[in-house]
Amino acid sequence: MSGVLLLCLGGASPVLAAAPDANVQGFKAYEKGDIRKAHGLFEKALKKDPANPYARLNRARTTTLLEHKRDVDDACDFGSNWVYLALADLSEAVKANRAAILPKIDEDQKGLKALKALDEYKKWRTAVSVLAEEKGAVDGLIGVGTTSDWLYVQPAQVPVHVTLVGDERVVETRPDTGDSTPAKWTRSGAGVKITPEKAPAQSWRLQVRETFFNQGKSFFYELVLVPEGDVPEPASEWMSGPLVAGPLTADCS
Repeated sequence: MSGVLLLCLGGASPVLAAAPDANVQGFKAYEKGDIRKAHGLFEKALKKDPANPYARLNRARTTTLLEHKRDVDDACDFGSNWVYLALADLSEAVKANRAAILPKIDEDQKGLKALKALDEYKKWRTAVSVLAEEKGAVDGLIGVGTTSDWLYVQPAQVPVHVTLVGDERVVETRPDTGDSTPAKWTRSGAGVKITPEKAPAQSWRLQVRETFFNQGKSFFYELVLVPEGDVPEPASEWMSGPLVAGPLTADCS
């Protein structure tokens, strides 16, 4: 009598072995240095469970290791830019389990090394730091004596770089006219007040938003400054906001 038949006739139901966990298998391959195999297994794990934060973190690692030496043809095509694909995976992982994932990201010295060296990552990490309300995050960005860089970009408009300088000047930089100082700024709670020349002060709040790409299937965290309340006719168009602190580092409108 076959083994199958014996199982069917037996009093107890057969116990089926659980399918191997693709993320666990992938991490074993990752530790052995088989990055391409690991990447495929992490993708398999995410097809089964797109919300798995550990598979998201691990795929960001293998994406970085596999792609970081390749030239990026179009930095603003996020769907083909490994930097933003990796940041999207990290963003999903942080959203799913911030307490568990952030320490693993910060401790990583192998898979994310090349990503962490980039300004895009550093700006993303600043946004996540504000999101997580980490100690000193806001002070390090807009505290007394700090300098922070922001970008105002709108379709069909010339991008404007806006710097909140540590001496409380607001410097706007345009590719066509250079630098000017149209306003002052001061810290105000968890935000700032910007006072244009010959106009009343306007309160701005820090905000972390999810910026989507890939037809809305992927996102990365982004830090913005947004004016509160009604904004009077501004002397400079950027004063209507929002100002973006990244991870975008260029005009991708």
